[in-house]
Amino acid sequence: MLIEPRDPLIVRDGRPFTNSPGARARSLPFPLPQTLAGAYRTRRGLEEGLAFPKDALKVRGWGIRGPLLAEEAGGEWQLLVPRPLDALRLGERVYPLRPLAVPEDAGCNLPQSLVPVGLESPSLKEKPASLPAFWYWGNFLEWLVKDAPEGFAPQGHGGPVAEVRTHVSLAASGTAKEGALFQTSGLEFSCQEGRTLRRLALALWPEDGKDLEGVFPLGGERRLAYWHPGGPSLPPLPEAVLEGLLRHRAARVVLLTPGFFRKAYLPEGKAFFGAEVVAAVVGRPVVVSGFDLAEGWPKPTRRAVPAGSVYFVRLPEAWGEGEVRAFAERVWMQNLSEEEQDRKDGYGLAVLGVWSGEGFRWEGV
Repeated sequence: MLIEPRDPLIVRDGRPFTNSPGARARSLPFPLPQTLAGAYRTRRGLEEGLAFPKDALKVRGWGIRGPLLAEEAGGEWQLLVPRPLDALRLGERVYPLRPLAVPEDAGCNLPQSLVPVGLESPSLKEKPASLPAFWYWGNFLEWLVKDAPEGFAPQGHGGPVAEVRTHVSLAASGTAKEGALFQTSGLEFSCQEGRTLRRLALALWPEDGKDLEGVFPLGGERRLAYWHPGGPSLPPLPEAVLEGLLRHRAARVVLLTPGFFRKAYLPEGKAFFGAEVVAAVVGRPVVVSGFDLAEGWPKPTRRAVPAGSVYFVRLPEAWGEGEVRAFAERVWMQNLSEEEQDRKDGYGLAVLGVWSGEGFRWEGV
């Protein structure tokens, strides 16, 4: 299912906002899964004749996967995903970040026996250059199925463009108050780049396959969005990834949406369904809050692992082919957050990438 904002989408970052002079309503760079889950459940519940907040607990069981970014090209919609954080551009080349092989007589202060992550050589000391915030799925798939691909060139763009509007506060008479200017920042999903009109949307996959259609508000200020069925389907598990799992008994787990784990950035017990986490590349935490409609008060503020974070895992050697395949199917395009409600809300959507299981060895170190 696709949700195409008609107006610049405002998804607030939680900071207080009033129409007082100089106030600014800032939008997140991309909506959180719970925003889309809440909008989907509200609209579906109203269509089915449910009442809120009385039936709020019932609709929580309607799970989603996503949102991911989608772009229309030639009449077809293609997926874009957040850039993986194990990719680093130095100069004109993109290098992979991988676990380092720690010498026997050395150690580090990372918790729970995790090993550090780094580049293939200590001589790589250039200042990192920027990478596209969102990668096209076909390009991203190449990064997943090859461990440290040579000559890899990321293809994508920065996603929705920020659009700022300046407003004026009105007095009771309907005239403007002197000096009472304030701003709102939204995400423009349709923008002109040179001679090209880029048309973007949010891709969402309800777990029970119930799509919605029509015009309905989304985000702050009840700005409108067009909801319609169709769009890209969930990509299947590539055979190349499964073959890599069977060969190396190791993999990369890449988050496509922010995820929640009880031990901050690490899964409970360092495990994804029995696979051991040996290293991780994570970004700055995403602060998540909101309002609990069922309980009638604000939700506690929490910190989520950002999208694009990568976990390097090893599978037990005793696993047979069936167990390895079952692990891959439990991870690929599934929500991996540890709490069931977080999974229902779309947090922790993940894919697998190939990893040899070997750490980079720095010569002379």
